[in-house]
Amino acid sequence: MKVYLNTEQEKMRDHIQDLYNEAMEYFKGKSSDIPSERMEEIINEMGDLCHKLHMQLNPKPKHHKYMIENSGMQPEDPNFYYHVHTVEDLLKYLKDPHANDDPEDITLNQKFEFRVYTRRWGHYDLYQITRNKDGWFISHLSHKGQGGKNAEPVLSYILRHDSVSYPQNLPRIMEDIWIRAEDEGLTKEQVQEMLNQVAEWVSIVEKSYPDNIAR
Repeated sequence: MKVYLNTEQEKMRDHIQDLYNEAMEYFKGKSSDIPSERMEEIINEMGDLCHKLHMQLNPKPKHHKYMIENSGMQPEDPNFYYHVHTVEDLLKYLKDPHANDDPEDITLNQKFEFRVYTRRWGHYDLYQITRNKDGWFISHLSHKGQGGKNAEPVLSYILRHDSVSYPQNLPRIMEDIWIRAEDEGLTKEQVQEMLNQVAEWVSIVEKSYPDNIAR
């Protein structure tokens, strides 16, 4: 169901759509003869019209969370629409108020497995990991604790306790998984598959440890 617009607002929407189409022709390389000055005019006019239309509507148009974060400003900011992607979001919203709904985070408080090879014991050890609102709760034998979204400081502590070598940027990838699960509404199976890949990455590093050099 489309958003209701009055006659003046419909004209604004149609003009925004025309400007957007012209801009996309340029970006797709189909109208490379459009001078840069014209592109600047298009972006400015689209931005002004979108802001004007946005402020007239109630409720206010909804945008994806990542779109707002990437822009560094709120949709009510006059500069928010000076970008084709935010304009595209607005046009989608006008056709369907739910078009920009963020996926539901469905893996909070779900338990996952994290199997890591250890040279110390010569086999894979099972770590239990729970994804919660604060990050990752990690449990392995007698060691357990709450880590942040990057699983620190708990994961690296447990790995070091077992003398496991691990990649330096492990915390970054753990945080990426946590954020993607929230932003993209990943399923439990998708998160588990990502954790499997990361655990095997750690295991490869551990297996590659140069025992013949170390004292």
